[in-house]
Amino acid sequence: MAPKQKITREQLLEIAFDITRKEGFSAVTARSVAKAAGCSIQPVFSQFDTMEALRSATFDYACEHFMNEIMEKKDRPDFIACTSRWVLNLARKEPNLFHLLYLSDSFQGDNLWNVMMGYESNSKMAAVFRESYGLEEEECKDIFLRGYLLLHGIATMIATNHMNFTDDEAAEMVKRTVEDMVAGAGRRAAAASGGES
Repeated sequence: MAPKQKITREQLLEIAFDITRKEGFSAVTARSVAKAAGCSIQPVFSQFDTMEALRSATFDYACEHFMNEIMEKKDRPDFIACTSRWVLNLARKEPNLFHLLYLSDSFQGDNLWNVMMGYESNSKMAAVFRESYGLEEEECKDIFLRGYLLLHGIATMIATNHMNFTDDEAAEMVKRTVEDMVAGAGRRAAAASGGES
């Protein structure tokens, strides 16, 4: 008789990710993961010491999964627009996963900018942003952060069924707002250098 195949950590995380997608993050328990894996809870706790460890690893797994998706388009000239549409699409089509990434207490940090820049996709977007608009770093940081918060505010309203904007309408709203902020930053820079009276 062939030995029973060992269930790997990666397989358990894939299962937890799938449970989150279908039922929400709160449905991820040792019992639900074990049931979906067709095993007892012992293999789950052999890979994860506690439920907190399983939940934390599931969050990290989801972040890495989605960062890889986003970074597939990192060399496109419309990378920022692609990323905005990706966020809106996640909110609309995968609300449970959107909730895990952006509305759960898994996304923590005492400084939002530092937390955001911990993800390669956001660092790339910020770099593209600076190159595109040619502003000072602090101005770019301010505009990027405010644009990011606007995008996620719209996406949150979509995910919670409080807004019925299309992706095109929402993306255009973010684009216009960012352009207005860039224009304002340009006027401030010109005034500071004596370009305006």
